[in-house]
Amino acid sequence: MSPYSYRPSSPFGGPGFLNTAVGRLILINLLVFFLEFVVPPLNGLFALTPRLVLERGFVWQLVTYQFLHGSFWHIFFNMVALWFFGNMVESVWGARRFLRYYLICGVGAGLLNMAVDYHHSVIGASGAIYGVLLATAMLFPDVQVYVYFLIPVRVKYFVAGLAALDLAHGVSGGGGIAYFAHLGGLLTGLFFFRHELLRRWNHSRGPQRQWKAYVAEERHKEEERHRDENNIDSILDKISAKGYDNLTPTEKRILENYSRQKDNDSSN
Repeated sequence: MSPYSYRPSSPFGGPGFLNTAVGRLILINLLVFFLEFVVPPLNGLFALTPRLVLERGFVWQLVTYQFLHGSFWHIFFNMVALWFFGNMVESVWGARRFLRYYLICGVGAGLLNMAVDYHHSVIGASGAIYGVLLATAMLFPDVQVYVYFLIPVRVKYFVAGLAALDLAHGVSGGGGIAYFAHLGGLLTGLFFFRHELLRRWNHSRGPQRQWKAYVAEERHKEEERHRDENNIDSILDKISAKGYDNLTPTEKRILENYSRQKDNDSSN
């Protein structure tokens, strides 16, 4: 992955670091990276090794390999990408849906890499993160990504360019990088979005209009989520100033619903 930044068309607010799926994923990856030095056999047991998966039933490796990394720069660029792009996608989908998508893309990435390369183990979150990149390109196609912090490129073109480069390197046999795992994450993400479109298919609308309706629906959910958070902030300020008993019945109901929703998110 290359160093990049992004400039969304509107600011994305959000909860604290550990209250998001992205924050928790980053923390888990960092903790596992530390454990790799303390417990070296981790890679042998949890890296994705096709022979062990198919011949000995180590199917858990399709998930666990996503949390292992080979070097500081490997985990650094993956976590930077997860932070920037993952927060954008999670702000629309919510933590539960984002986490499910992330892990499924990682599994799909591992399966394609196994199909192409049976003899080598693979580690890293790149396949899952490529799925997140695909989701960003689908939901926010015109957001600008600053490659090397200098060159502005729309994210839809950025992701298409990455896919083309990975395919070229993978076919040419570039060593040391699981290019087909990257492509597997992208293809799994595409399958997910195709499923979303088919699920929402309306014969009275063409595919392009249906896609616009889907994106509009997702962004409307995001706006409602931010509006609820703003209402909660004002209610909490009122509690600090005047006490809970001075809240109106409507404000109390909003606070209770928000607390119930947060409890559900935490349990998921």
